[in-house]
Amino acid sequence: MMAQHEPAGDHLLDEDIDREIEVERKYAVPEGTAIPDFSTLGSISPERLDILVADYYDTPDFALLNSQITLRRRTGGDDAGWHLKTPGIGDLRNEVRMPLKRGRRIPSALRAEIAHIVEDRPLLPVVRIRTERTTTDLFGEDGASRAEIVSDVVDATVLRDDVSVHERWAEIEVELASKETEATFEEIEVMLSEAGISRSDSPSKLAHILTDVPPLRQPGEHDTAIEVAVAALADHFGRFQALEGEVAVDAPDAVHQARISLRRMRSILQIYKKVFDRGDAKRLRDELRWAGEKLGGPRDSEVIREEFTEVLDKLDPSEIVGPVRERIESTLEARHEREFAKLTLAMASPRWDSVYAQATEFITESPASNRGRRPAGKTLGRLAGESVERVAERDKVARKRPEDLEGWHEVRKGAKGARYAHEVLARLGSKDAERERSGWKKVATAFGEVQDSVILEEQLSAFEADASAAGEPTDTYVLLRTRLAESREAALQRARDLVKDSIAASK
Repeated sequence: MMAQHEPAGDHLLDEDIDREIEVERKYAVPEGTAIPDFSTLGSISPERLDILVADYYDTPDFALLNSQITLRRRTGGDDAGWHLKTPGIGDLRNEVRMPLKRGRRIPSALRAEIAHIVEDRPLLPVVRIRTERTTTDLFGEDGASRAEIVSDVVDATVLRDDVSVHERWAEIEVELASKETEATFEEIEVMLSEAGISRSDSPSKLAHILTDVPPLRQPGEHDTAIEVAVAALADHFGRFQALEGEVAVDAPDAVHQARISLRRMRSILQIYKKVFDRGDAKRLRDELRWAGEKLGGPRDSEVIREEFTEVLDKLDPSEIVGPVRERIESTLEARHEREFAKLTLAMASPRWDSVYAQATEFITESPASNRGRRPAGKTLGRLAGESVERVAERDKVARKRPEDLEGWHEVRKGAKGARYAHEVLARLGSKDAERERSGWKKVATAFGEVQDSVILEEQLSAFEADASAAGEPTDTYVLLRTRLAESREAALQRARDLVKDSIAASK
């Protein structure tokens, strides 16, 4: 297990969190109803007008909405930032705020607050709301604030291609000052009632606009190809989002799993590129590749260390001559530290924010080609078949020069593509696709063992050179090279057999 590190980037720090408890009621203002003059209640402040623009985030199945929770990113006003509101008892609402940082990436600390609800589902913008807010402060005889009364004109749009929902309405929110009693609500409500304004049935603006909007369901074979492909993309993006906080502290296996999520997203964009708008898909794929490379540095050092530990543990203690284990562990620990530092810088960069922004926009807008609008079953099935044909072509080339590992590496990449292609098809309930996914996973795993042995042998040469320069015995390194060569040949033969069987099974 590699050493853990402090979080990367100030957007992850707990001290950025501001926690408040609100005591608030919301009132619906019927169309054409005049807002009453609150000065009859006592001393009031001059009205303040703000324009607020907020994106509200939720999972495709509205997990937050169903829990009466709102997560938004808002600009404008004196409390611009990220706001997470959760229900309390009665009129109480718990609010967690974090300041706006560069980009639109959801702060990991906020996601952690609701992790038990959203789990690894994607959090995506579902509604954009523009609010013209008029704020009035109501004061008591002692000059202390009693309540904040805001009159909102709301313009809301649902950010989904499958529905066209846009609505304008007016509402009033009353928030009591600290230690103010609920009697103040009653006093204000008398005036509002006389004006024809009553308590709102909706707990939030989000709930109001989504009243008749159904959650997204998992698409099936009769839905469009773009819907199925994007749903798969969204699932992997959700896992990537959920892992960011753990990646930042180098939690065990977090970097590995985040890298896998990005790899699956890239494979979907590549294998099923004919269902997407080509330009948008390529741009996102390039950004995912960059982020994956940044994750790859520390992950590769982890893998190499784990593999060498396993190989050394299989040797007889008498076969380990000199400080072999110590040299390997210290070298790879230092390498991991360097690579993780690079990852930390990348995660704090504008480009990392851009990866999130592009993925979010792509999933939300679902840019489709003509083929992407066709039924999923047949369309994706044909493209998955093409992925197998590419593996077969690469296998044919590799078998002409079986000693050329680069050719088999190309087969491996093709096998991974076929695996992820059939993984998407299996979401449609196809047992054949699930069988093929399982078969191609075995192929990719076997070729992965070959690739790992190549990387280990390259690293072993560096260890041997360093040991020799330090005057240390190199006998163990020579022995390890022999063992690695033997295991590579066995893994390569197993992989050749598996890919042959999988190609035959796909016909």
